[in-house]
Amino acid sequence: MKNKLTLMVFVPLLVSGIALQAQRYVEQRIDNGNSSLITFKPGTNARDLALSDNGKFFSEVLNLPAGSKMVKIKSAKLFSDFSDEKYQLYHNGVKVELANYILHYVKGNLVSMNGEIYDTSDVNTQADVSEPDALNKAIKHLGAQVLMSNTAYGREIGYQPKGELVLLPVEASNEKYRLLLAYKFDIFSAEPFLRSHVYIDAKSGAVLLDDPIMKHAGENAHGKELKNVNVFGPENKLGENFKATFVIGNAETRYSGTKSIETTLVNGKYALKDNTRGGGVNTYNNNNANYSILTKNNITDTDNNWTTAEHSATGNDVALDVHWGVEKTYDYFKDTFGRNSYDNQGAILDNYVHVGNSWENAAWTGSAMVYGDGATNFKPLAAFDVTAHELGHAICQEEAALVYQREPGALNEGFSDIWGAIVENAYAPEKQNFLIGEDITKISPNYLRSMSNPNSGLSKQPDTYKGTYWKDATTTGCVTPSQQQNDYCGVHTNSGVLNFWFYLLVTGGTGTNDIGNNYNVTGVGFEKAAKIVYRLETSYLTGSSTYANAMTYGIQSAKDLFGADSAEHKATQNAFYAVGLGTAYTGGTPITDTQAPTSPQLSASSTTQNSTALSWSGSTDNVAVTGYDVYRGTNLLGSTSATTYSVTGLSPSTSYSFTVKAKDAAGNISAASNAVNVTTLSGGTTIAYCSSSANSTSDERISNVKFADINQSSTGTAGYENFTSVVGNVVKGNSYSISITPYWSSITYSEGYAVYIDYNGDGDFTDIGELAWSKTASTTSPVSGNITIPSTAITGNTRMRVIMKYNAVPSSSCGTFSYGQVEDYALKITSTGTVSSLIAESSTDNVTISVYPNPVKDVIKIKSQSDSEFKYQLIDARGSVVQSGETKSQSINVESLLQGVYILSLDNGKEKITQKIIKN
Repeated sequence: MKNKLTLMVFVPLLVSGIALQAQRYVEQRIDNGNSSLITFKPGTNARDLALSDNGKFFSEVLNLPAGSKMVKIKSAKLFSDFSDEKYQLYHNGVKVELANYILHYVKGNLVSMNGEIYDTSDVNTQADVSEPDALNKAIKHLGAQVLMSNTAYGREIGYQPKGELVLLPVEASNEKYRLLLAYKFDIFSAEPFLRSHVYIDAKSGAVLLDDPIMKHAGENAHGKELKNVNVFGPENKLGENFKATFVIGNAETRYSGTKSIETTLVNGKYALKDNTRGGGVNTYNNNNANYSILTKNNITDTDNNWTTAEHSATGNDVALDVHWGVEKTYDYFKDTFGRNSYDNQGAILDNYVHVGNSWENAAWTGSAMVYGDGATNFKPLAAFDVTAHELGHAICQEEAALVYQREPGALNEGFSDIWGAIVENAYAPEKQNFLIGEDITKISPNYLRSMSNPNSGLSKQPDTYKGTYWKDATTTGCVTPSQQQNDYCGVHTNSGVLNFWFYLLVTGGTGTNDIGNNYNVTGVGFEKAAKIVYRLETSYLTGSSTYANAMTYGIQSAKDLFGADSAEHKATQNAFYAVGLGTAYTGGTPITDTQAPTSPQLSASSTTQNSTALSWSGSTDNVAVTGYDVYRGTNLLGSTSATTYSVTGLSPSTSYSFTVKAKDAAGNISAASNAVNVTTLSGGTTIAYCSSSANSTSDERISNVKFADINQSSTGTAGYENFTSVVGNVVKGNSYSISITPYWSSITYSEGYAVYIDYNGDGDFTDIGELAWSKTASTTSPVSGNITIPSTAITGNTRMRVIMKYNAVPSSSCGTFSYGQVEDYALKITSTGTVSSLIAESSTDNVTISVYPNPVKDVIKIKSQSDSEFKYQLIDARGSVVQSGETKSQSINVESLLQGVYILSLDNGKEKITQKIIKN
């Protein structure tokens, strides 16, 4: 069974027993995109309720189906009186990725809970692909030539790329989610030097997600990527063959002046090894190895007075920047939030400088930090804000675990820039704290990113959500996230929105943003802003959090720390409004965007027996319109981000009523448009065939069908498409090839196919031989075969039904199924001769005119013996002339016509034809 579409579901709390009790304690409930926040009334014993009945609280409040349960995975005592408990959703023992719920306590009292859960009521946990096959696909996808498991370093640390079966929420093109069973692999490649969590569909073997563990400071601006790097050497720990003495050294850094650092006396020399912080801070020299090896070569000094004169010639003065920078970043989180290293368990902090030859980047690998020496655009990438940026990625990895693509990836990058600014301000306030990379950038404007003016800098970034420079991060606008092609759908670009929000939260500001919001923010300073950011990232956000979630939980974080209606709450909310999210604080105003878009104005045209074309004026919204829902009566036909929609599958001589509603990012829906009433054209006597349809075409549908002279390219999104106006001409006893091309929105799925033909014309497809062709499920595109028209078939018109179904051969010509599409066509069966819809006989003997392609998308081409200019007319299904003129170049441009069926008349005085044309 295919994994069911998994829109985030949060049911009302009025369920039963415990849920009824919980409802009495709830103060506010905010559903925001794919997450939900519940706050509890002060003074209640919600905590006791949550801890009772071995998790029954979660089961009933969240309406978990049988087999699903929330499992506690982490407890954390935070700064001040705050603590959290994090829970993970499992279904039949299989972890549901990104599905977490977090309980928030203040002084032991449960004050709120938030998280994401997915509908697990109809999922399949039986794998069809073996783990070894899935691993091979993951390795091939990442291009790994040598896995770390095949190196001395990998063997020492026990690295193995073993797969874990999980249920992965995958976003469909309609912005909803479905759970797919997947193998999750940690692919740590030694050559090239890459590391990612790669998810492989356990049913089809397709790559579902590539979530990079290795993060870069700004790969779009830093030139070539790190390639062909192996990591070898012993795991970082104090050697057993020397006596370590830890002392304070004096270091003349390249970018931050003279600083004190912790070093270790090793065999009579001082090394950049500090064991006074967590499991140790260690900085090594990679000696510009040709991306082939990372080695733990100690950098030493004889007297612990690390001077520029001694170390600049070798470039090791930048190692002093890195060593001091990571030490102070560790200190900031330890002193401010009580956090012991990035994992809060004292993890070792290893740093490698002089990585590669002229590498213009810095990165967090998932377990260490690496720094290149720069080249054309950058100096060595070892500045203070860069080191804090990379360690910020490590903290995000352990806490919010924001998936590194689309909006979550932009938040991931934004938080790292923010921590770079915060830590730099704490220990080097004299620097330009709201510029990223100002110490290392060689070319104008001499910084990488600006938090105060994101539109400037080498990386042009938006300062408004979906404003100027915003990169489309939707599954339709950025189908496949890629490091090389689109920066994982704009993670280093769209992070500018979060950066500007933080800048305004700290300093305040007034202005008008890209969508016309006039804002006025009173800043709260670095210290308070940092606390809000830390609570937001470590307590509320989860792997698939979006900007809308960040807004909701950021405001809640400010309220947790400083109280509702406090100056900090107002500043946080107003700063989000300034970057195009939510509403400005006005006192008592809901903290989320509640303003619906304006209603569209709807019209219909080109109505035929079976179809009509809808179009409408674009709606406006205080934030942004994200799409439109199209209704036939009260039934939702589909959703689109365009302002047109082609309705097919209608019945002749039938009246229909259509409306459209607009929606925004916060889930607000406009009032319905004006109702448009449409009556389809009359037709002859028709046979009522059984209905057949898919419930969802969001991820897969039919793209093209070729059979006889049918060549139908379909872009429709309905589960059933009526193309009986498209006629295939076939002859009894002849064999014809069938070709079906699937469409996938982003992920390749396994599809099964069946073609039914009503050979005896009795109105069904159930007679012997009427299953004309079928194909077992596969990811092949296109699929093909042959169909022979039996000599016993009727002469005349009949129907052909084409069905594409996810992961199984369609078992019936009737009924509904979950994923795929059904299309009906007309066949004209004759006893002898051949007929082609692309060639029509003219009124002049022995002269033919070819009209092609048909169906046509933009230009009709004409070929005739005389090559004379034609006068032409195009007539729509209502009999109206919609286009006419003379052909100047044996072609007619029909790009502006709506999709539908037209009659083309051609006449050059010698030849003339009347031809049916299908416009796609």
